[in-house]
Amino acid sequence: MSDIGVPDRWSGEEGAARFPVLTVLALMAGIFAVGSEELVVSPLLVDMSASFDTTVAVMALSVSVYGISTAVGALLFAPLGDRFSRRLSLTIGMAAFVLGTLMCALATGPGIFFTGRALAGLATGAFVPTAYAFVGDHILYQHRAKAMGILVSSWSISLVLGVPLGSFIGRWANWRWTFGLLSVLGVFVALVLLLARTGARPAGAGTTPPATPAAKDTPPVASEREGWIRSAGRALLAPKVGLYVLATFLNMLGFYGMYTFLGSALQYRFGEGSSLTGTMILLYGLGFATSFVTGRWADRLGKERVLVVLLGGLAPVLVAIPLVAAWTPLLVICLFLWGSLQSLVVTLLSTLLSESSQQYRGTVLAFYSLATNLAVALGAALLGPLFTTYGFTALGWVCAGITLVAFALGAGAHRRATRDEGAAVPVPAPEGAARTEAVAHWEGAAHED
Repeated sequence: MSDIGVPDRWSGEEGAARFPVLTVLALMAGIFAVGSEELVVSPLLVDMSASFDTTVAVMALSVSVYGISTAVGALLFAPLGDRFSRRLSLTIGMAAFVLGTLMCALATGPGIFFTGRALAGLATGAFVPTAYAFVGDHILYQHRAKAMGILVSSWSISLVLGVPLGSFIGRWANWRWTFGLLSVLGVFVALVLLLARTGARPAGAGTTPPATPAAKDTPPVASEREGWIRSAGRALLAPKVGLYVLATFLNMLGFYGMYTFLGSALQYRFGEGSSLTGTMILLYGLGFATSFVTGRWADRLGKERVLVVLLGGLAPVLVAIPLVAAWTPLLVICLFLWGSLQSLVVTLLSTLLSESSQQYRGTVLAFYSLATNLAVALGAALLGPLFTTYGFTALGWVCAGITLVAFALGAGAHRRATRDEGAAVPVPAPEGAARTEAVAHWEGAAHED
């Protein structure tokens, strides 16, 4: 049944202009589930290794399996949303996640457990960028950064709530219950995505080009005739996509390079076993959750302008964190501020990429996911020797320098957008003549911007 013209009674939306609450919350719950699945293994490693009569080092490889599978899943399966219904792609991805997570819960040996982790990772790679693309397709422009902020905040919620809760369940009952409950959550998300409707999006609610209602959940036919390589090449050549993908990689590289060793640096500062280490990381997570609120501000102020300001502000914060580590009140402020800035940067980069190409939106966001996962893999590998040799302060300076390069790329993309807008001079209609369709379209676009 078509979504066109159907009020979103499941999402609480009475008209097309309302915010689709239940649909966004379902996507948020899906990202919370996959984020918790990715992070919850760490506190359960000892129990899982005992269950399978193997070592912690062997079971820790499941984290690498999940990360690699996520990157592969983003490249192979997320672009399928450009050819078929994104809602169907999301539902299939979540169903695969449920199957993989159940395999982990019921595994009788490491082989089955690793297979389940690989399947869940592939599903995560397909689900997350498709969820971001779904926001670009279905959420009105004036609500888009708010919706993306809610989705991005799901990662911090999985860190602040999902991991401790999963660890508690694993210790209180059994680690298998943790995966079992995550699979139940996945079933709920899949059902809501099947039932929820987002209503018709008015023509011109997007950015480039305005979408017609008929094309709302069906990407342009041209993409169905293209091979993956050609589709990927054209997606990267879309205006500003390459700049934002590279900016994403550099921002995430600076972030994960710093965050990976934050816990170790705080342990050196407060001592092993101190509860203050966990508290400080929790403060960062609480700051990261602010994108739930701040996304709407970026909608009003201009996403590209705000992104440039935030990337510029991140660099001094990264430098300051090691320098103020000896003063706990200042450290609290810097960690919360870091989380707040980073969460909105991630929100804006994913939102701007989702708006950069209607035809190749899923493919573009697959590159976004790939850039993020490469940064995860390389952050620790490249910057670990720097931390162990020169310390946390040197790491802060290097991560700040990497972030400044991302700032330059964001500023370049913003200048290009400003130049393109300035070049779009309206064509005046002949005196006394009716306005042409082209003039009317330009005026409508200018009013929307």
